[in-house]
Amino acid sequence: MIEAGLERANERATRHIGNELLLRRLQALQPLNGNEVELVASLNDKPKRHAPGALICPKTDGSPYPRLITSGWACRPRILADGRRQMLGVLLPGDLIGDRGEARPLTLNPAAALTPVRTVSVTKLFEAVAAAPQNLPNLAAALNKMDRLEEGRLLDLVVRLGCQNAIQRTASALLEFYQRSAFIGFTHKGTFPMPLTQEKLGDVLGLSLVHVNRVISQLRRDKLVDIRSGIVAIHDFARLSLLADRADPTQLSPAL
Repeated sequence: MIEAGLERANERATRHIGNELLLRRLQALQPLNGNEVELVASLNDKPKRHAPGALICPKTDGSPYPRLITSGWACRPRILADGRRQMLGVLLPGDLIGDRGEARPLTLNPAAALTPVRTVSVTKLFEAVAAAPQNLPNLAAALNKMDRLEEGRLLDLVVRLGCQNAIQRTASALLEFYQRSAFIGFTHKGTFPMPLTQEKLGDVLGLSLVHVNRVISQLRRDKLVDIRSGIVAIHDFARLSLLADRADPTQLSPAL
């Protein structure tokens, strides 16, 4: 009985955290009116757990399956016939996954858990916007901006894999993860959690495990970055940004 009570309390906490994450992301992109804030706050779906490696979405029948990641990291893998895979993007808490009923190629691509992940349904949100977009104009605009941001990150990934060497790719990815973590309040004095093994980071960067290990060692020797026990510490944002040919995230709005 006590365990059941704790489980219900954890579920309520997860739903609350998810609502707060989503509201914070949306408000940063487009100020919402009172009715829109109330709609986001009313989401009350029971959270689902997804083990590392598990497919989160989409549903096999192709029906809309929009969900919000409340904890853990996931990815969008594209798997070839011979078993090789390329990650099309990494998904963090506060990110949306699954088709919203628009059959966009990126949202239809499967999302898989990289770590233990929890998600909650946001179907109610998208159904409300689809039914009466004129009544929820700011919410609709914010959701569209979230989609464009993800597509922009996909373009960054194309440039990263096509034009940059190993150390530049790694620097660029770490700066992106820092900026996105800052947006959801997961940074502290230049540090942020990154629960990825070097092997999984290699999948993101298109590098072998050996190569990733060498690059991280080089960044540590150059006193730019240190990664220990799943925590990334960036010591010099300006130098790392110059190396990555990327804007310093500490000088930008984290929503971008």
